[in-house]
Amino acid sequence: MVKPFTFTCAAFLVLVFTKTPVQAEKLASIIIDDVGNNLEYGQDVIKLPATLTIAILPRTTYAKDLARLAARNHKEVMLHLPMQSVEHHEHSPGTLDLHMTRNEFRKQLLLNLSSVPYVRGVNNHMGSLLTRHPGHMTWLMEELSRHGGLYFIDSKTTSKSIADKIAAEYRIPSLTRDFFLDPDHKENTLRQQFDLFIQKVNRRGYALAIAHPYPDTIKFLKAHLHELREHGITLIPVSKLVHTANQRNKTRENHHVACTGTACSRL
Repeated sequence: MVKPFTFTCAAFLVLVFTKTPVQAEKLASIIIDDVGNNLEYGQDVIKLPATLTIAILPRTTYAKDLARLAARNHKEVMLHLPMQSVEHHEHSPGTLDLHMTRNEFRKQLLLNLSSVPYVRGVNNHMGSLLTRHPGHMTWLMEELSRHGGLYFIDSKTTSKSIADKIAAEYRIPSLTRDFFLDPDHKENTLRQQFDLFIQKVNRRGYALAIAHPYPDTIKFLKAHLHELREHGITLIPVSKLVHTANQRNKTRENHHVACTGTACSRL
């Protein structure tokens, strides 16, 4: 007589832990910052045949026109929010600074948000001073949470930034950029940074880069964005990358096996 098959708990665990892992899709996003002051460069970068995300400075001459053009070309739009830096740069229109009262800060932020249509998220323009101050970052995240549905990207212009931590406290979907593709105007910088960007995606499964609408950058992206596809990397809007990255990180945090046997008491 054939013995009935007994599917034991041990057998189940063997099947679970010997299953071949599924290779996660490799994803990337590229934000183009500082759009809004130059119509030609803004148009050129928006018309690139790639899923770029366009970060537009508030209250600039071409902010509304370029946001509408971006939307027509299926590009996601962000507010590139000016914040006070450590260096005494000339303030961009709409800059948030440390000397504002809470009411002034809120009013300025709402004016900035209303000046750029189709906004899906926010990242900081400069901000090496403001992003390290918990009070002002709390004001920002409180208002973004009231506005509803917006994500926040920390451009990380200082290693002392706490913007991402405050965003997490207010449950604002957020990420921190991994690379600036064009941090200077040296001839080989774009090539080096783009290679590092690809390596990061291949290693971690996703990465976020920021570039600017400089003529050399636009020319480089036009010539080399196809390399992402050759590496099996899919370029997606930032809103989707934020969601995917947070889901993957949550899975990693929760992926553990509880130890409940007698031996575990010694751990």
